[in-house]
Parts: sequence; structure tokens; C-alpha cells
Amino acid sequence: MPPLKIKNRTYPDLQIPAGYQVVVDQLVPRNGQQVHLLRYQPANLPEEALNREHVTVIYGENGYLYSYNALTQPQSGKLPTEKQAFDKAEQIWQEIDPTYRNELEQLRSLTNQERTYVNDDGETVTIPLVWAKYANTVKDGSYEWVGLGPNNQVVEFERESYWDFSAGRQKTEMWNGDDWILARRGLGPQLSAPWPAA
Repeated sequence: MPPLKIKNRTYPDLQIPAGYQVVVDQLVPRNGQQVHLLRYQPANLPEEALNREHVTVIYGENGYLYSYNALTQPQSGKLPTEKQAFDKAEQIWQEIDPTYRNELEQLRSLTNQERTYVNDDGETVTIPLVWAKYANTVKDGSYEWVGLGPNNQVVEFERESYWDFSAGRQKTEMWNGDDWILARRGLGPQLSAPWPAA
């Protein structure tokens, strides 16, 4: 699969499947600033199709990568151990922003995470994940993680995702979550905590 490219930078471990094309390219608010939202889908889904297979990328004006989520194919194989997950996460941080990595401390791996999408046959495909999670030691309330699927494949990268301690839920807008987008448009129910209110 070809790697993600943003502003002439290439991210070898963040991949966009061959044949995918951009179906959404717009500015959206995130943590009080405007950011770019890209949504890639297969050629047979030429318009936005929420809860179908896709890749979502969020980045700033200067190419600063905030988020990458790839729900692209059924995955099988073993999930990584905690050590394997953090080893891979450290590799990803070196690829994306080693300076920012210096602000972070490792927390723990989180198991029993999963993401789903609906395939062409209307079947729900579930991708199990292990999160290598971090806390930012400079930006209070900011959490970061790398989500790894079977065979240690990178499914998610997220940084500067802020937590609302008083509400007990995520504060940062969840443009990489299709159910959250539906709720924001008034087309679906509000998500319960810990997901952010739309």
C-alpha cells in the first residue's frame, strides 16, 4: 500500500490503500483552531459514505499531523504485546515528530479496543486494537496514542486529544468517528461518555 503524504512529507507506516481517493477535503474546528480533514475511500465509494471503509487524516495548515485512522480491510493475526505495541509506537513517533515525543510519558497499553465498519455486503467488520497510550507532560489534559491491530499494523495515530475532567469525557472534536459526525449533523444520537459530545 502507498504511504500517506502531506505537504511533501511521507509517512511510511501510515498507509493509504491503492485505489483510494479523497472524497472529503474541508476545514473543520478542532481544539479551537481550523484544521484540514481528509477522507479517503475506495473507488467504488466516490462520495462520503459514513461507517463504510475509509481512512481519515487530520492535519494543520503547516502539515502538522494530528490524526490518522484507517478502517480499510479485515485483519487477522495476533495482537501485539504491550512491549511490541510500545516499540512500534516509538518507531511511529520518530517517523512523525520526535521532538513532540519528548513532551510525552508512556502510560500503559489498553486492550479490548475495537473499531468497526460496514463492508460492501452490509456486514460489520470489527478490527481489534491495542493502544499504546501516552500523556503530555507540557499540555495538561492532552493524551496521545498509537492504535495497533493484528500483526502490529498501525490503525490509528492521535495526538492533542484533550480530556474534559469535569465531564468525564473527551473534549476534542472527533472528526475521525463517523457516529460522532452523524450526531453533530443531528442524524444520530449523542454518544455517551467517554466519547465527546457533538
